[in-house]
Amino acid sequence: MSKEQLLLALGITPQELLNNHPIQIVSTGHSKVLIGIKHLETLHGLKPNFDKLVNLSNTIKCNGYYVYTINPKDNILIHGRMFAPAIGIHEDPVTGNANGPLGAYLIHHNLVEHNNSMLKFKAKQGEAIGRSGVIEVNVKIDHQKPVEVAISGNAVIVFYTELTI
Repeated sequence: MSKEQLLLALGITPQELLNNHPIQIVSTGHSKVLIGIKHLETLHGLKPNFDKLVNLSNTIKCNGYYVYTINPKDNILIHGRMFAPAIGIHEDPVTGNANGPLGAYLIHHNLVEHNNSMLKFKAKQGEAIGRSGVIEVNVKIDHQKPVEVAISGNAVIVFYTELTI
C-alpha cells in the first residue's frame, strides 16, 4: 500500500500522523486500515476523496479506513471516523468491526497502559456527521498479547417501516 496515496485520499499530511502508531490493515472478516492522527480537530475536519479511496480499496483489497485519535487522559480514549466507500458507505457513524480490532492493535503495539489482563476503553464515533455513538471495547490480555476482544454499546431505532408486497 502506498502511504502517500492513502494520506492524499484522506487529506492527511504525514506530520498529522501519531508517532509510533503504524498504519496497518486489521481484520475481523472485513478488513480496515487503521490510521492514527494527533488532533481531534483534524479528525473532524477530514474531507476524504471517496473516489481515490475506492481505487485504493481495489488495489489493496481492503474495504475500510478507520482514522482515529487517542487521548489516554479522557473518559473517551478513542475518537474515530470510518470510511468505506468501496462498499457503499461513505462514513459509518459507529463501527464495531473497526474499534474491536483497534483494541487488539493498541495492545499488540504496546500503545496504551493496561493491567496485563484486560484493557477496557470507550470509543466515540459519528460526531462529525451528527450521528454520535459510543462503543465499549474490552480486550483480554495474556502474556502481553491480545487474546479476545468484545465490544458493546447501546442502540436506538432511527426509523421503523413496514413493507407489504
